[in-house]
Amino acid sequence: MTGEKFELALERLHTPRGRRGLSVILSHGFFVNSLFLNLDEDHSLARHLAQEGFDVWNLSLRGTGRSLKPLKNPPSRWSLEEMIERDIPAVIRYVQRESGSSKVVWLGYELGGLLGYGYLERSDGAGLAGLVAIGAPVTFSHPRQAPMKGLLKLEESPALKKMFLSLNGPFLGRFLIPLLPKLEALFYNRDNIEDEIRGKLLEESLVEINPGVLDQLLLTIRRGEFVSAKGDFSYRKNLAKIQLPVLLIGGEGDMLAPPESLRAVYEAVGSEARTLRIFGSRAKGSAAYGHMDLILGRKARQEVFPVIAGWLKQLDGGSE
Repeated sequence: MTGEKFELALERLHTPRGRRGLSVILSHGFFVNSLFLNLDEDHSLARHLAQEGFDVWNLSLRGTGRSLKPLKNPPSRWSLEEMIERDIPAVIRYVQRESGSSKVVWLGYELGGLLGYGYLERSDGAGLAGLVAIGAPVTFSHPRQAPMKGLLKLEESPALKKMFLSLNGPFLGRFLIPLLPKLEALFYNRDNIEDEIRGKLLEESLVEINPGVLDQLLLTIRRGEFVSAKGDFSYRKNLAKIQLPVLLIGGEGDMLAPPESLRAVYEAVGSEARTLRIFGSRAKGSAAYGHMDLILGRKARQEVFPVIAGWLKQLDGGSE
């Protein structure tokens, strides 16, 4: 529960091996729900980590999935700061209490990674043992990210912005994204995702974005860096405050989080225990990973997931 009485949904995945390892909280991205991280048996980072012995908690961020708005006087909009300062501490405390572990790891995909950066910068990482950030840049000025600036047109037209906010996930998945190849390329490399999984992603995982979060995203794109909703705090400039172990995961072909943007995070974080892994086509038989491919790509289970699990196991062993 948070200060506004939001009920945040957590899906717990138990390890089948009897051993309860490090507790890991999974957090999804801007336009997807928690199902994105647990789509099916063969395309699920959540299940993979549970099978590797971790105590996995798949979070639905406020306003998505089963994390519905409060029944009484629900707010119509919120910022990432409210999620960073209210929701994340509540989730960490709950997982600590239920798991009996004083330390947990935050694993965030895209938006989830940005929330992780923000929490570590604003709270000194209270309750966390480390951070895994997947496809989560803090700068938005690389040429490959230029198509994102198209969203700024929403600021010029209130009617267009209202229509955009009213589009639900299924509509985006069934009609808009498949009809716009350039838009589709922003989210994934179509050659690196199976048609069946692509269909399931577009049909079941996409969600609308909250107006307050959209405004903050637009401000961030306009500024070229991840900033607070009021624009008075730069998360990019405060990365040095992050002192906990950090694993950064990126894709060679990711247009939303190109490798250069993640290298900027790697160089700026204050932690000495930091690792950057960029997945691409250099390996024989591998494809260039786009944004969503890092989770749902054809070989993500064989190439990306083991790297994450291995890093967590090393952290788990070193934390005792």
